[in-house]
Amino acid sequence: MPGLRELQACFFRSLTRVPEGGSPSFDPVLVRCVEGKGQLGPEQRIDIYAQMYYARLREVLHEDFPRVAAVLGCADFDTVVRAYLVDHPSTCPSLRHLGRQFAAFLDTRAETASLPFLGDLARLEWARLDVFDAPDGELLRADHLQDIAPEAWPGLRFRLTPACQILHSDWPVDEIWAAAEKDPPRYECVRVDKTTLRVWRDGFAVYHAKMDAIEHAAFDRVLAGDPFAAVCGAVEAFLPEEEAAAAVGSLLLRWIEDGLLARLS
Repeated sequence: MPGLRELQACFFRSLTRVPEGGSPSFDPVLVRCVEGKGQLGPEQRIDIYAQMYYARLREVLHEDFPRVAAVLGCADFDTVVRAYLVDHPSTCPSLRHLGRQFAAFLDTRAETASLPFLGDLARLEWARLDVFDAPDGELLRADHLQDIAPEAWPGLRFRLTPACQILHSDWPVDEIWAAAEKDPPRYECVRVDKTTLRVWRDGFAVYHAKMDAIEHAAFDRVLAGDPFAAVCGAVEAFLPEEEAAAAVGSLLLRWIEDGLLARLS
């Protein structure tokens, strides 16, 4: 008789295998420990759990990537999910991490070759999950800036909150994300368009927004941990000096209002 730990490992391996057609085949150690009942033999009884668990895995991926599922359609999504679970079986007690490799997997599939934007759409959906689960942080407020001496501003270093991510794509994934919500999804006119999104959480709501070149340049300096003078310098590459100051001020207030910046230490 195997020990409890070995039996649990056998059971987990049997549950996480992807069901295929024909007679089920499970770990012989587990099969020997399960009694048949009625018309069901040991393997048939184990297969009931395996089928239920696979259905749950598919459900989780559909919940995590609903717009990818909408674009693919039910049949193609099932095909992709089945192939994904063969290559990336569940290995963690929590199913929260099941789809971590899904976007990269989509980039390699023949079924998605005609949908080259699909991997980035999955990356956007995963980023939204990540920021929703990210820890809270104390936010910077506009009134916190009132006590900063003018001579200290050039050296200030702003930090993003944990619940904020940046996503780069060759496609307008924000438009595709919105179009995939329609019934049926409308993505026939998708064209290459390099896009940078910021994805963030405000309370219990998750948002994403496209950044223009000026905001992107300034945001990159914040991400790099550069001082405020460098943020201003990045904007001055696009605008005259007198306009750059106003643009930086507007960006800073927008980031604060959206809850993107952590309180200064």
